[in-house]
Amino acid sequence: MLEALGATLRAAREARGWTLDEVERVVRIRAKYLAALEAGDLDALPSPLQARGFLRNYAQHLGLDPAQALSQLNEALQPARPGRGLARLRPRAKTEKGASSPVAAAAATPAPSAASTPFGALRRVRRLFTPDVIIALIVLAIIAGFFIWGGSRLASTVFGQSQLTQTPELIGPTATPSPTIIANITATFTQPPPDVQFSNVQLALIIEQRTFVRVTVDGAVKFDGLLMPQDRQDYVGQNLIEVTTGNGAGVRVMLNQRDLGPMGDTAEVVTRQYLPGGMITVTPTITFTPSNTAPPTDTPSPTATLTVTPTVKPTQTKKP
Repeated sequence: MLEALGATLRAAREARGWTLDEVERVVRIRAKYLAALEAGDLDALPSPLQARGFLRNYAQHLGLDPAQALSQLNEALQPARPGRGLARLRPRAKTEKGASSPVAAAAATPAPSAASTPFGALRRVRRLFTPDVIIALIVLAIIAGFFIWGGSRLASTVFGQSQLTQTPELIGPTATPSPTIIANITATFTQPPPDVQFSNVQLALIIEQRTFVRVTVDGAVKFDGLLMPQDRQDYVGQNLIEVTTGNGAGVRVMLNQRDLGPMGDTAEVVTRQYLPGGMITVTPTITFTPSNTAPPTDTPSPTATLTVTPTVKPTQTKKP
C-alpha cells in the first residue's frame, strides 16, 4: 500500500519535471522526508502526525487528491486483523494420504503481523514518544527536580540547624615581653628640605563653579569674562597677578605649585593679589566725594500787623 502510494507521488513529480530540492523550496518540507514518502518508509519520518501533514501538503502541491492519499496512508498504518493474513488466501496443500505436508502447514500458518514483530514494537514506541511528548517529559523532569532540590534545601535549613555549643577556653599564663636595651644608639638630626623660592608668580585658576573672572598680570588685563566648570587658566607674571571673581567658591587657586583652595564663599566677590612670596587680599575702601551745596539765604517771614478800628458811641444830653 505504501509502496503504491509512494510510486504515485514519484510519478506525479517526475511527470512535472521537478526535483526533490525544488519541491523542498516550495512546500518547505525537507527533501529526505519527501524521499521517504515516495519510498514508503514511515520509519524515516518524525511521527505519524507529521507524516500525515507532509503527505497532505506534498499531494496538494503535486495536484493529487490529499484526502485519497491520507486514506491510503491510514489503511497502511492500521494493524493487520487476525485471520486476514496470507494464510487465508492460500489453500492447504495435502499429500496423497490426506495429511498436510510441512510446507503446507507452514504456508497455512498465518504470518506474524507487523505489530507482533520487534520492528513493529519499535515503531509503536517511536509513535508514542513523539518530539512533543519528549519535550514535555523533559520539562516535567526539570520542574520535578527543581521542587525536589528546593524541598531538600528547605528541610536541611529547618531541621538541620546545629545548636551552638560554647567551648570553654583555657586561659593560662601569658608571657610578658621584657624590654630590650639597645646600646650605642646615637640620635641624629635631619634637616628639613629647604623651601623652594620662586622669583616670579606662577598662577593656575581651576574653575569648579560658573563664575565671572578678571585677571590682570603685571598691570595688563589678560582675561575678562565668564568661565565654566572644569576650565583651567594658567598665568605667569614677574611681580604681581590680580584676580577678581564674582563667586569665590567657584575658583580654586594654585600659586607656585601650592594649592591655596577656593578664593572665598559662594556668590562672594573677592579680589586678591598674588606675589612671588604670597597673597594679598584687597579690601575695597569707600571714598566719600563732597558735593557742592548752596549757601543758606535769608527768607523774609511775614509779620502780623494789628489794625485798630475806632468805635463811636452815641452820648445822651439832658434837657434843662
